[in-house]
Amino acid sequence: MATLRDLRLRVQGLRAPFDASASDVVRRFVAVQAQEFVPSQWGLAARVPHDRRPGAASVAAAIDDGEILRTHVLRPTWHFLHRDDARWVLELSAERVHRANAMYYRQTGLEGADVARAMDLVAAVLEGGHRTRAEITAALEGGGLPKAGLGFTYVMLHAELERVAISGANVGKQRTYAAFDERVPPAPPKPRDEALAELAARYLAARGPATDRDFAAWSGFTLGDTRQAFADAADRAGAHGGRIEHVDVDGVTHRLDAEAVAAASDRSNVGDGAQATGVDLLQAYDEYIMGYAAPRAYLLPDGLDAVHAEFPLHALMIDGVMSGRWAPVVEAKRVRVRLVPWRGFTAREQRGVAASVAELEAFFGLPAAVEVERD
Repeated sequence: MATLRDLRLRVQGLRAPFDASASDVVRRFVAVQAQEFVPSQWGLAARVPHDRRPGAASVAAAIDDGEILRTHVLRPTWHFLHRDDARWVLELSAERVHRANAMYYRQTGLEGADVARAMDLVAAVLEGGHRTRAEITAALEGGGLPKAGLGFTYVMLHAELERVAISGANVGKQRTYAAFDERVPPAPPKPRDEALAELAARYLAARGPATDRDFAAWSGFTLGDTRQAFADAADRAGAHGGRIEHVDVDGVTHRLDAEAVAAASDRSNVGDGAQATGVDLLQAYDEYIMGYAAPRAYLLPDGLDAVHAEFPLHALMIDGVMSGRWAPVVEAKRVRVRLVPWRGFTAREQRGVAASVAELEAFFGLPAAVEVERD
């Protein structure tokens, strides 16, 4: 299990950071889960070398500029996508996500003629610029289609999947929607098999070693789709990934991109700061956690067979193993870093935690006040 952890940490850029911007990190991963809006931005920055790491304002600017887009895709949940990937990934994912949402569309009355009406109303209001949730709600009500709460959520999810709407620039602390074609460059459609093979190849290049189940769980596609996609990706080696190979880990067959693993090894001397200590303050939905299928045994310390959601939500990792929880509480003049260790830490681990907190200070541009609580 230690070998699996080490390879994943390196390929994912947590031990061998990428010489890249935050938007380049998103492009490398194709889709990055982004439920927790600000912590997920920290997850991008954490994969950039310490001396070139962007701060929160820089990552937020890339989102406002549309280099990084946030939308519902794949399983589905909120994800960051690079603008150059948004169109084909949504086209590939939309049919399966619509099927998964069908019950909720019915429950919220988004059926029949109301679907087209809702899409027309959303498209019309976004023609005038980036709009807040309140502004779109008002436009729906003005068009005789009042939708609030869950109803609004599924109108907008449908609009995202249909490439009508996508994330816009923030207005203060309010997030907005924008017209999809304004933010996403035009591109010819990809055949489904080609798109799925590209998704599989790039998944392995950013997350391997991984199993068929891992890709199926991450992508939302079936195991049959997964196996065909991996086979097609191997046949097209070099087009979107490197050399796909099979490795045995604890008796289970995993696939990896051998070129991505070699590149991570070449980068391994780049890690510095907290990246060199073995300590990671990961956001709860980081790709090191959510990029693989449950039960994710590689994350777990001895004596724990499952990780349950609890507050603080985020994962304090030591050498790739969960060793506690943490949460950043961003205030006007400081960031409070709540730490809940599950065990005592060695002197080396304590230095690693301190280095990680210092990097959070640099990211937020605020002094950090550490609060340690016992589990």
